[in-house]
Amino acid sequence: MKELDVRHLACPGPVLALRDLLAQGETLIHLRVADSLALSNVTRFAKTRGADVQSAPDEGGGFSVEVAAGSDSSTARSGEDALLVCDIPQTVGPTIIQVTCKVMGHGDDDLGELLLRSFLKTQTQLETKPSAILFYNDGVKLCCQGSLLIDDLRGLEADGIEIIACGTCLNFFELAGQLEVGRVTDMLEIASILEQAGRLIRP
Repeated sequence: MKELDVRHLACPGPVLALRDLLAQGETLIHLRVADSLALSNVTRFAKTRGADVQSAPDEGGGFSVEVAAGSDSSTARSGEDALLVCDIPQTVGPTIIQVTCKVMGHGDDDLGELLLRSFLKTQTQLETKPSAILFYNDGVKLCCQGSLLIDDLRGLEADGIEIIACGTCLNFFELAGQLEVGRVTDMLEIASILEQAGRLIRP
Protein backbone atom coordinates (compact mmCIF):
# COMPACT_ATOMS: atom_id res chain seq x y z
CA MET A 1 0.00 0.00 0.00
CA LYS A 2 1.23 3.48 -0.88
CA GLU A 3 0.66 5.93 1.99
CA LEU A 4 0.69 9.70 1.56
CA ASP A 5 -0.21 12.57 3.89
CA VAL A 6 -1.61 15.45 1.81
CA ARG A 7 -3.21 17.44 4.64
CA HIS A 8 -0.76 20.29 3.99
CA LEU A 9 -1.77 20.66 0.33
CA ALA A 10 -4.31 23.24 -0.78
CA CYS A 11 -6.87 22.38 -3.44
CA PRO A 12 -6.30 20.88 -6.01
CA GLY A 13 -3.10 19.45 -4.47
CA PRO A 14 -4.65 16.30 -2.96
CA VAL A 15 -6.30 15.37 -6.27
CA LEU A 16 -3.08 16.01 -8.20
CA ALA A 17 -1.18 13.79 -5.77
CA LEU A 18 -3.75 11.01 -6.25
CA ARG A 19 -3.61 11.40 -10.03
CA ASP A 20 0.19 11.05 -9.99
CA LEU A 21 0.04 7.89 -7.87
CA LEU A 22 -2.56 6.34 -10.16
CA ALA A 23 -0.43 7.25 -13.20
CA GLN A 24 2.49 5.43 -11.55
CA GLY A 25 0.40 2.28 -11.42
CA GLU A 26 -0.30 2.21 -7.68
CA THR A 27 -3.23 -0.07 -6.99
CA LEU A 28 -3.79 0.49 -3.27
CA ILE A 29 -3.41 4.03 -1.92
CA HIS A 30 -3.92 5.42 1.58
CA LEU A 31 -4.32 9.21 1.69
CA ARG A 32 -4.72 11.47 4.71
CA VAL A 33 -6.65 14.60 3.76
CA ALA A 34 -7.30 17.73 5.82
CA ASP A 35 -11.03 18.32 5.50
CA SER A 36 -14.35 17.35 3.97
CA LEU A 37 -13.71 19.40 0.82
CA ALA A 38 -10.49 17.51 0.07
CA LEU A 39 -12.27 14.24 0.89
CA SER A 40 -15.03 15.03 -1.59
CA ASN A 41 -12.56 16.04 -4.30
CA VAL A 42 -10.32 12.96 -4.09
CA THR A 43 -13.34 10.66 -3.82
CA ARG A 44 -14.93 12.07 -6.97
CA PHE A 45 -11.66 11.87 -8.88
CA ALA A 46 -10.95 8.29 -7.77
CA LYS A 47 -14.43 7.13 -8.75
CA THR A 48 -14.07 8.85 -12.13
CA ARG A 49 -11.00 6.63 -12.63
CA GLY A 50 -13.04 3.54 -11.72
CA ALA A 51 -11.48 3.07 -8.27
CA ASP A 52 -13.23 2.00 -5.08
CA VAL A 53 -13.03 4.44 -2.17
CA GLN A 54 -13.43 3.96 1.58
CA SER A 55 -13.04 6.82 4.08
CA ALA A 56 -13.22 7.48 7.81
CA PRO A 57 -12.37 10.30 10.22
CA ASP A 58 -8.64 10.33 10.97
CA GLU A 59 -7.47 10.28 14.59
CA GLY A 60 -4.84 12.87 13.69
CA GLY A 61 -7.41 15.22 12.18
CA GLY A 62 -9.12 15.24 8.79
CA PHE A 63 -9.92 11.98 7.03
CA SER A 64 -8.27 8.73 6.10
CA VAL A 65 -9.02 7.64 2.52
CA GLU A 66 -8.27 4.24 0.99
CA VAL A 67 -8.34 4.02 -2.79
CA ALA A 68 -8.38 0.59 -4.47
CA ALA A 69 -7.55 1.18 -8.11
CA GLY A 70 -8.87 -0.88 -10.99
CA SER A 71 -6.82 -2.36 -13.81
CA ASP A 72 -7.20 0.75 -15.96
CA SER A 73 -7.31 3.44 -13.25
CA SER A 74 -3.97 4.82 -14.43
CA THR A 75 -5.60 5.97 -17.68
CA ALA A 76 -6.96 9.53 -17.86
CA ARG A 77 -10.69 9.94 -18.46
CA SER A 78 -12.42 12.45 -20.67
CA GLY A 79 -13.61 15.48 -18.72
CA GLU A 80 -11.65 14.73 -15.56
CA ASP A 81 -9.78 18.05 -15.86
CA ALA A 82 -12.91 19.72 -14.51
CA LEU A 83 -12.23 17.97 -11.20
CA LEU A 84 -8.90 19.79 -10.94
CA VAL A 85 -10.58 23.20 -10.78
CA CYS A 86 -11.16 24.41 -7.23
CA ASP A 87 -14.54 26.02 -6.99
CA ILE A 88 -14.67 26.43 -3.22
CA PRO A 89 -18.20 27.16 -1.97
CA GLN A 90 -18.80 30.17 0.22
CA THR A 91 -20.17 27.98 2.97
CA VAL A 92 -18.62 24.56 3.40
CA GLY A 93 -19.68 23.76 6.93
CA PRO A 94 -18.79 24.82 10.47
CA THR A 95 -15.31 25.45 11.78
CA ILE A 96 -14.29 22.95 14.45
CA ILE A 97 -11.22 23.23 16.68
CA GLN A 98 -9.65 19.98 17.88
CA VAL A 99 -7.71 20.06 21.15
CA THR A 100 -5.92 16.80 21.85
CA CYS A 101 -3.30 17.86 24.40
CA LYS A 102 -2.58 20.58 26.97
CA VAL A 103 0.00 22.48 24.91
CA MET A 104 0.23 24.23 21.54
CA GLY A 105 3.15 23.22 19.38
CA HIS A 106 6.26 21.27 20.28
CA GLY A 107 9.15 22.32 22.50
CA ASP A 108 8.76 23.96 25.89
CA ASP A 109 5.56 22.74 27.60
CA ASP A 110 5.21 25.85 29.80
CA LEU A 111 5.30 28.02 26.70
CA GLY A 112 2.97 25.60 24.93
CA GLU A 113 0.36 25.95 27.69
CA LEU A 114 0.51 29.75 27.45
CA LEU A 115 0.18 29.65 23.68
CA LEU A 116 -2.82 27.32 23.78
CA ARG A 117 -4.58 29.46 26.38
CA SER A 118 -3.96 32.59 24.30
CA PHE A 119 -5.13 30.83 21.12
CA LEU A 120 -8.40 29.73 22.70
CA LYS A 121 -9.11 33.12 24.27
CA THR A 122 -8.71 34.89 20.91
CA GLN A 123 -11.46 32.79 19.27
CA THR A 124 -14.15 35.19 20.49
CA GLN A 125 -12.35 38.06 18.71
CA LEU A 126 -12.39 36.44 15.28
CA GLU A 127 -14.78 37.60 12.59
CA THR A 128 -15.81 34.00 11.98
CA LYS A 129 -15.89 32.11 15.25
CA PRO A 130 -15.67 28.33 15.50
CA SER A 131 -18.91 26.47 16.11
CA ALA A 132 -17.35 24.12 18.61
CA ILE A 133 -14.12 23.13 20.31
CA LEU A 134 -13.74 19.39 20.55
CA PHE A 135 -11.55 18.08 23.38
CA TYR A 136 -10.30 14.50 23.31
CA ASN A 137 -7.38 12.38 24.47
CA ASP A 138 -5.21 14.43 26.89
CA GLY A 139 -7.13 17.58 25.91
CA VAL A 140 -10.14 16.65 28.06
CA LYS A 141 -8.11 17.50 31.16
CA LEU A 142 -8.43 21.18 30.22
CA CYS A 143 -12.19 20.98 30.86
CA CYS A 144 -11.87 19.41 34.30
CA GLN A 145 -11.28 20.45 37.88
CA GLY A 146 -7.87 22.02 38.39
CA SER A 147 -7.52 23.33 34.85
CA LEU A 148 -6.39 26.96 34.54
CA LEU A 149 -8.58 27.33 31.46
CA ILE A 150 -11.97 26.75 33.11
CA ASP A 151 -12.95 30.44 33.23
CA ASP A 152 -11.65 30.97 29.69
CA LEU A 153 -13.68 28.03 28.39
CA ARG A 154 -16.78 29.24 30.17
CA GLY A 155 -16.31 32.59 28.47
CA LEU A 156 -16.10 30.86 25.08
CA GLU A 157 -19.24 28.89 25.90
CA ALA A 158 -21.07 32.05 26.91
CA ASP A 159 -20.10 33.53 23.55
CA GLY A 160 -21.86 30.71 21.72
CA ILE A 161 -18.92 28.37 21.10
CA GLU A 162 -19.82 24.83 22.11
CA ILE A 163 -17.36 23.00 24.37
CA ILE A 164 -17.44 19.23 23.83
CA ALA A 165 -15.44 16.59 25.71
CA CYS A 166 -14.89 12.94 24.78
CA GLY A 167 -16.60 10.66 27.32
CA THR A 168 -14.31 7.71 26.61
CA CYS A 169 -11.30 9.91 27.31
CA LEU A 170 -12.78 11.19 30.57
CA ASN A 171 -13.41 7.63 31.71
CA PHE A 172 -9.91 6.54 30.71
CA PHE A 173 -8.33 9.29 32.83
CA GLU A 174 -10.87 8.67 35.64
CA LEU A 175 -12.21 12.21 35.25
CA ALA A 176 -15.87 11.43 34.53
CA GLY A 177 -17.07 13.24 37.65
CA GLN A 178 -14.70 16.18 37.36
CA LEU A 179 -15.92 17.88 34.19
CA GLU A 180 -16.32 21.60 34.95
CA VAL A 181 -17.27 23.05 31.59
CA GLY A 182 -18.85 21.75 28.39
CA ARG A 183 -20.76 18.56 27.70
CA VAL A 184 -19.79 14.94 27.23
CA THR A 185 -20.06 13.17 23.89
CA ASP A 186 -19.28 9.77 22.36
CA MET A 187 -17.26 8.61 19.36
CA LEU A 188 -20.30 8.47 17.09
CA GLU A 189 -20.92 12.19 17.54
CA ILE A 190 -17.21 12.98 17.30
CA ALA A 191 -17.08 11.18 13.95
CA SER A 192 -20.20 13.02 12.78
CA ILE A 193 -18.83 16.42 13.85
CA LEU A 194 -15.56 15.80 12.00
CA GLU A 195 -17.34 14.53 8.90
CA GLN A 196 -19.60 17.58 8.66
CA ALA A 197 -16.97 20.19 9.47
CA GLY A 198 -16.06 22.72 6.83
CA ARG A 199 -12.70 23.45 8.48
CA LEU A 200 -10.77 21.53 11.12
CA ILE A 201 -8.20 23.44 13.12
CA ARG A 202 -5.74 21.69 15.40
CA PRO A 203 -3.51 24.16 17.28
